[in-house]
Amino acid sequence: MGLGTTIKNSVFSGFDNGCTGGKNAAVYIENDQVRNAVFDASPTLQGNIFGANDEVISACMSIKSSRDGWVRYIAIEDVDGSMSGIGPGFFIQNEDAITNFIDPSITCHAEVNCLRFCPGACLRLGIISISQDMTTRGFNMIIQDGTKSATVVRGPIWFNENQNHISAHMPMVLPAPTSGIYQVSFTDKDGRPAWPGYATTSLEKEPACTGGLVDASQVELVMPPPDTRCNDLFFRDVYPSDHGWQNFFAGMDISEDNGSYVISTNRRKHDRGHVNLSRTLDASCFKGLSGRKYTIGGKIRIKDAEGLYVATDGTSDVSPKVSFVMNGVMAKSWNIATSSDGTWTDWSAIITLPQDTSLVWKASIIIDKAEKREFSIKDWGMVLVPSESPTAGPTSSPSLSPTTAEPTSSPTSAPSLSPTTPLPTASPTTGEPTTSTPTLAPITAAPVPATPTNLALTGLASMATECHNGFARKAIDGLPNTIMHSCSSAPGEWLLVDLGKDIINRIDTVVVKNRADCCGGRLKRFHVEVLDADKTVVWSDFHSGTVGNGVVKTWSVNGGAGALGRWVRVRFEETYRSFLHIAELEAWGYPVVVPANSPEIREIALYRPATQSSTYGTAYANKGVDGNFANAFHTKCGSHPWWEVDLGVDSFIQDVEITNRVQCCGGRLRDAYVELHDSDRNLVEKRLIKGAVGNGQKVVKVFNEDISIGRYIRVSMSRNDCLHFAEMEVNGYHTMEMPTSSPTPTVVNLSLGKPATESTTYNNAGSGGLAAVDGVDETFTHTKCWTGINQWWEVDLGTNPLTIVQIEVVNRLNCCGGRLHDYTISFLDENEALVDSIFVAGHNGNRKTVTVDSVNARFVKIQLGDQDCLSLGEVRVLGWYN
Repeated sequence: MGLGTTIKNSVFSGFDNGCTGGKNAAVYIENDQVRNAVFDASPTLQGNIFGANDEVISACMSIKSSRDGWVRYIAIEDVDGSMSGIGPGFFIQNEDAITNFIDPSITCHAEVNCLRFCPGACLRLGIISISQDMTTRGFNMIIQDGTKSATVVRGPIWFNENQNHISAHMPMVLPAPTSGIYQVSFTDKDGRPAWPGYATTSLEKEPACTGGLVDASQVELVMPPPDTRCNDLFFRDVYPSDHGWQNFFAGMDISEDNGSYVISTNRRKHDRGHVNLSRTLDASCFKGLSGRKYTIGGKIRIKDAEGLYVATDGTSDVSPKVSFVMNGVMAKSWNIATSSDGTWTDWSAIITLPQDTSLVWKASIIIDKAEKREFSIKDWGMVLVPSESPTAGPTSSPSLSPTTAEPTSSPTSAPSLSPTTPLPTASPTTGEPTTSTPTLAPITAAPVPATPTNLALTGLASMATECHNGFARKAIDGLPNTIMHSCSSAPGEWLLVDLGKDIINRIDTVVVKNRADCCGGRLKRFHVEVLDADKTVVWSDFHSGTVGNGVVKTWSVNGGAGALGRWVRVRFEETYRSFLHIAELEAWGYPVVVPANSPEIREIALYRPATQSSTYGTAYANKGVDGNFANAFHTKCGSHPWWEVDLGVDSFIQDVEITNRVQCCGGRLRDAYVELHDSDRNLVEKRLIKGAVGNGQKVVKVFNEDISIGRYIRVSMSRNDCLHFAEMEVNGYHTMEMPTSSPTPTVVNLSLGKPATESTTYNNAGSGGLAAVDGVDETFTHTKCWTGINQWWEVDLGTNPLTIVQIEVVNRLNCCGGRLHDYTISFLDENEALVDSIFVAGHNGNRKTVTVDSVNARFVKIQLGDQDCLSLGEVRVLGWYN
């Protein structure tokens, strides 16, 4: 039974086909599948399982065997009451971390073995992933919600030197917090405030009910304040079982050498792939301690596959590399020389913390770059430089004299990637606009064409309401098989076509083509009108009779003499109720007067700063103006959601085009207003999106009036729902100079649709690397495996100057995700010379986000540390065009 399997209304019996290991149980999970993993069959089954022996969970979810009782946090949703016979609710295990937070008004009934049923409860599984340090020593995790709390006590997590990294996944099965947020903190086994190196929160799939956790932001991880414990982060590895180093795909040996413990990676000749040593540091020691200086260093030597010591020069790629990474703030790397005679190479350097460390959530040291070689290290430490200590200094410090210069400093902070800043209340404080709204351009006579044309083809169409994807623009698209369609049979439905602002047209003929597929008889009792610039009717005709399916009606305006006007309108008489739906409205004629040197209408919202009422997951507001129609911004589901783009200065708005989300749920975009606000946030105009907009469909809202001048475009809904669409395009022009100092650039996906290549391609999979930049996470690239090279993938971002601040790497999602681990991201200039690189240690998981120190590069390359296959679901290079 695979990840994501759903069990519902099923009867389990007769398990004798071998699929459950001969245990005659509904669900059987081997030990290797259990260790630090989440068994997720949500929404009907959710749970978290740990254990050292084989685990068996029977049909009634009783625990058959479990060392230390580590099968816990089981929650089974009874969606429709068919399992309990009582009603919807949850079967839960009797654990404080679940039961303490259930509404006290809910009476839970005892069930078989460890379970009880809580009718009306709605729960969701959350996972807090922690790594290293405390996991080998034992710790407590405290969950609090106002006056309620629960403590999860964990002894030392099983650890074997020959296994991979040390980590743990701490589960929570919780309803929505009554206080608005849960707070989670940690203590060591002695009850002192602590931090487990790093901690991150994720939520498993949503249950069918409502009332559980909605977003990971409802769980706040509380870091302890830094103190003198941060003066000596680690020193000399004097405890063999608690040394804190970890590795991937190679065992670790511990030995002694002149009173020091030596940690070796135990690399063997037949081993394949890349190896590294890494150590996760206490991130709370960096968060908020800006400007501190630490000395970091130790001793190192390496052997090749034959067991011979290897000399390296400290500059080439085969030299061991040490990286110090503070996720969210900085990353620095240095190569180390080694000797062939087996002597230990001393290495040390000084690390200066940047001025802003508020974004730090994880810090680590990684030693790598020794393919099929054995690392040995000893006497490693990271201690505060005594002069920087806020106290008298550490009681003991290693003799780590710096032998190399401090690395060149990089930018101290990165721009915020989540546009969640509050709405501005005034114009920018620098670079104020210096010109005022221009006056109308002078009017000149236009040449009279030899033959009239259909002016409506280049016009702008709007209508009272739009439903069934029958948008107004379909009445002027020149396609007789598409139709516009009103939402209701309200009296007086209308369709209006604007032939051009400040243009005077002579209109000789008006043509209405009725829909051909059905229901043509609804078109009757309607007016056909020409209106001037002041919207005064200058010609009209009334048609009382029925117009049949596909019938074309033609009117000669003023008997062929024509009329001068800007708008053409079709409207039902006020007392007639029916749906208005026609195929085409045509206005034949030619312009008589046009403005000279009129401003160019262009798209002015692309890459502009965007904000929204809330953010669901990583669907940030900027995705609504990033030029990528395959993704979408997404608010949380709540009351009165809104999204807004700032055009920078007051601008004339001709029309706003909104393309709905492609993947699903397009029907949520309905009964929404498109609002235009000026620089002082006064509402200028608004347009209603009445009917639901289908997936991937485009709706256009026309402004194009003399008063249609504003700075902010907002989409809002008054009901309780989510708001999301793929892209907004605003057509118009700025009515004043843009500020000389523009706001923080909007972060966009620079790699979407760009050319991509890879080292090899397996069976034509992934379009030769393009699947990683197609905007779809489920497609993937695939290189060949074990061909004698470390496989790579590369994207060409083009020649336009740009700044890169973040890389999001999505793994192949349908299988084989473990192949993506311990890789290097390289940034190359137009000559493919290396600009910068980041080593990403450990397994990637489904997706990983890597912060970059504002790199300017043309190519981004991902290369594995071993010779396995490289498969990527999507690579998003985030930043902005300079």
